[in-house]
Amino acid sequence: MKTIKTMSIGDIHGRNDWMYFTHGSPEEFETWKGVVANGGPVEDSWNPEIYGFKNVDKIIFVGDYVDSFSIKNIDMKKNLEDIIFFKTVLPDKVVLLLGNHDVHYIVSDQQCSGYRAEMKHDFYELYVKNNNLFQLAYRIENYLWTHAGVTTEWYKEFETELFKADGRFFDVAQHYKEATIDEKLNLGWEMKLSSIYNVDRISGGWQRWAGPLWVRPHILNNHAIDGYFQIVGHTPQSTIWETEKVAYIDCLEYGDLGDVYNVDIEVN
Repeated sequence: MKTIKTMSIGDIHGRNDWMYFTHGSPEEFETWKGVVANGGPVEDSWNPEIYGFKNVDKIIFVGDYVDSFSIKNIDMKKNLEDIIFFKTVLPDKVVLLLGNHDVHYIVSDQQCSGYRAEMKHDFYELYVKNNNLFQLAYRIENYLWTHAGVTTEWYKEFETELFKADGRFFDVAQHYKEATIDEKLNLGWEMKLSSIYNVDRISGGWQRWAGPLWVRPHILNNHAIDGYFQIVGHTPQSTIWETEKVAYIDCLEYGDLGDVYNVDIEVN
């Protein structure tokens, strides 16, 4: 048995508050970035009391890196570039999930509130150019990370679409019937399956069951898929809210600075 130490970071929305948890402060991040960009040490020689990224094995961002009602476009763009730099330098440690506010710059007909039309080309280029760095879902053992969560009913609909015999990706999908839930979800995103974008009436859509970009807590609490403890953002909280099956961690924008979700996971 070994322990994997994880740090989960809620919705960013243009803010650089995440740097306080990973590097001690934005100023320390810039110092680290400058040294690393010039060929200096990535993890060696950095004080773990300041550089928190050294104290964990995985850092999972749950999406929504852009779209703010107060932060300037140029600052949001730089912050996204810094997150991408962080992932590029530590590809096995940093996990970047996608949220609805990221996807609407990638998929043209998925716009939601907060969309910055004047930044569509800049953000589209960043997301598409770095497409291989982002994913829809992540899992360690029975811990499952997505932006908003996975319900039993939505997942049944998703699997039906994924394995549809006359589906355009059936030749690929049929080899994933025994795959893990995160592998299936990430394949569904790569295929751009329609169920991925499901929005229910609560969030202004028309589908009965919202997907992992949109489902809200009072639905997820009662319909969370069995067998997993989920860690999600999407719906702002004043502090981390943990139920029997879900941890809601979208606290950086409206909640208490200092709220990230840390959990140690035992694996074989």
